[in-house]
Amino acid sequence: MASRVISAEKSGGYDYRIMEVRLRKKGAPPDAKEDLRLLMVDSHWETLRFVQDNMEDVVGNIVKLKRSEPVGTKGINESAALFQSKLEPLITTLAASKKGEGVMDKLSLSLKKALLLMVMERYHSDREQACKVLGISREKLEKELVLCGVSR
Repeated sequence: MASRVISAEKSGGYDYRIMEVRLRKKGAPPDAKEDLRLLMVDSHWETLRFVQDNMEDVVGNIVKLKRSEPVGTKGINESAALFQSKLEPLITTLAASKKGEGVMDKLSLSLKKALLLMVMERYHSDREQACKVLGISREKLEKELVLCGVSR
């Protein structure tokens, strides 16, 4: 087992670090395959010291989580099938839409507002980036922001 800090980030008002933890079975040869896991830890000195002092317990918890994960892709395939059946009506609606009508035109007002809030927050109110992500023009974005009451 080995660990190292690979990134120090800031999200909103919170500082955190991403630690890389490499797991290898005890007594395994040096060239044995390692299992790489990422661990996010806040950047408070006390938390970092706690994690460092208790790394054995941290790794033990990571191993417990690993054991509870489904083996293979069975879970992924089941989820994909579930999403496929639930998304079929959306695809049908989008395919039958009028020319010039996009995804934003099909959403309810509350869903539009939630989507706009998430995109604007994620891209720090960069309207150009928001337009690219949503696939709409600047004029359409401004119209939707006013319609949904999303402040500038």
